[in-house]
Amino acid sequence: MRKILVILLLVVLTSSLFIYGIFKGGNAKSISMEDVKNCLLYGSTGDKFKDMLIWKIRIPPLITALIVGAVLSVSGLKLQTLFRNLLASPYTTGISSGVVLGVAITIFLGFSFSSFLRISNYVVGGWIGAALALIVLLYLASKIRDVSGVLVCTLLFAYFYYGIESYLINLADNVQIQEFWMYLQGSFSGTGWGDIKLMAVCSIIFLISSYLLSKHLNALLFGENYAKSFGLNIKQVRILILLLSGFIIGAIIPFVGLIPFVGIASPYIARILMKTSDHRWTIPASMLIGMLISLLCYLVSIKLFAPRVVPVKSILDLLGGALVVYLIYKSEKIT
Repeated sequence: MRKILVILLLVVLTSSLFIYGIFKGGNAKSISMEDVKNCLLYGSTGDKFKDMLIWKIRIPPLITALIVGAVLSVSGLKLQTLFRNLLASPYTTGISSGVVLGVAITIFLGFSFSSFLRISNYVVGGWIGAALALIVLLYLASKIRDVSGVLVCTLLFAYFYYGIESYLINLADNVQIQEFWMYLQGSFSGTGWGDIKLMAVCSIIFLISSYLLSKHLNALLFGENYAKSFGLNIKQVRILILLLSGFIIGAIIPFVGLIPFVGIASPYIARILMKTSDHRWTIPASMLIGMLISLLCYLVSIKLFAPRVVPVKSILDLLGGALVVYLIYKSEKIT
């Protein structure tokens, strides 16, 4: 009963913050709560300008924040279970580094994919980089027995990708470097409804598949030898977890840039709130906490120093890092 109440509370908090984001998520003060209600219930406020402001400017980044927070949190939870390391995150697999390398090559070498599905160059370049990094990751997962060895190799490959990026940066001009730097800071504001639909489809596939793996993940909590004793094919499960994580990271990160902290913080907080490591509960809890953190950080980034916008990544690193350090300190103090 307690776990259900926690989940319901997270749903209420996330929904409330989403509605507040529509109401206050911008500099215009002409939007009222009545407008928000009419927009959500009936699809229109009756004013074309307000409709455009809400549906095209305020709601898309909020939905993007929800999607990114949900998938990165669940991905982080699965990877922490697989690697048995609380610092494992969607960024330790090397996929995000592949995405960044693909974007770097697109920017610094001037590749253009503007005619490809009418999607931005960043996204296509990121997809290509993610696909190549995913191939490397799956090959390592199939050849290396020890999962810790897979983690070490992916981190080494990430440094290899960073080395190529550094070389490209040294050859670039100031405009290109600034463009690349802005991409690295992360943003929920650059997505449109077409991008959101694509991200939503990928996210639904990922989240459903992740929940269906709950029993396998629970078995891995006790170690690979324990899981093997129950007939679990460790190599297949490992590849499936990495494939799903690589798929969603490669699909989502090219749209928003680096949003690194959610995947570490949300699973940790979920375990504390739910008082269990059972993935049937920690998966939905991590998803909701990730949504809540992403929404909160997005709203802080646009409101704290308005009209200037602070990068979402900066807010996540500051608030998220401080929160997890505090929770670890409290848990150690209690024990």
